Amino acid sequence: RVIKETKIKELRRLLDQSTNIVITCHVSPDGDAIGSTLAMYHVLSAIGKNVKIVTPDMLPKNLVFLPGAKDIIPFSKYTDYGKQLFSKADLIFCLDFNAPYRVDKMADTLISSKAKKVLIDHHLDPEDFADVVISHPEMSSTCLLVFRVLCRLEFFNIIDKNAAECIYTGMMTDTGNFTFNSEDPDIYIIIAELLKKGINKDNLYTKVCNTNSESRLRLNGYAISEKMQLFPEHQAALITLSQEELRQYGYE
Repeated sequence: RVIKETKIKELRRLLDQSTNIVITCHVSPDGDAIGSTLAMYHVLSAIGKNVKIVTPDMLPKNLVFLPGAKDIIPFSKYTDYGKQLFSKADLIFCLDFNAPYRVDKMADTLISSKAKKVLIDHHLDPEDFADVVISHPEMSSTCLLVFRVLCRLEFFNIIDKNAAECIYTGMMTDTGNFTFNSEDPDIYIIIAELLKKGINKDNLYTKVCNTNSESRLRLNGYAISEKMQLFPEHQAALITLSQEELRQYGYE
């Protein structure tokens, strides 16, 4: 019971009072940001809430396979619609970021919304902008923290295979496939529970980490072979790419 009971009670009260919910995450979302938002989306939708996901910009192509990804609304593309959803929301979940500036051009819309806000995050030093703050920097991922929150809300049985796939993806990507920041035994207990939900963790790894476009492979090869500068005295390297070079390789 890492999360304080007072926070869980307040979150439960806000959920009971809310119908229209918006979930958002940081700009240039990674696996943990998208995984946590989609997992929360699946569970809250299953309990009858009207849930929308509004992200600051587009999600990366290697995550579009995740269940529910097609329902994500990028604010950069649908700005007016995004503003409308924030203005009509009763409750906003802010996942995997610790300060409004991390949602980029969406920050003013987020802050000006009259909806109650819930922050669930594992980054250091959260800013004071949310009504409920569940911040645990000792956690390896926000997805792991979201799993704990859902269990404390007694939603474990509502976590289906779709939500479990999203949670696992975030846990995996934020630990480099469990090669760093992953010594907590609870991580593997949670993975076991997600496997019981029906996920195929090997298949998820292949889709996220081993599926690349030709242009991405060529750009990575060019960056390393032609653009990498070494600074041995500092045990460092630097790669810089111009806009023209990015265009040449079809960077998105």
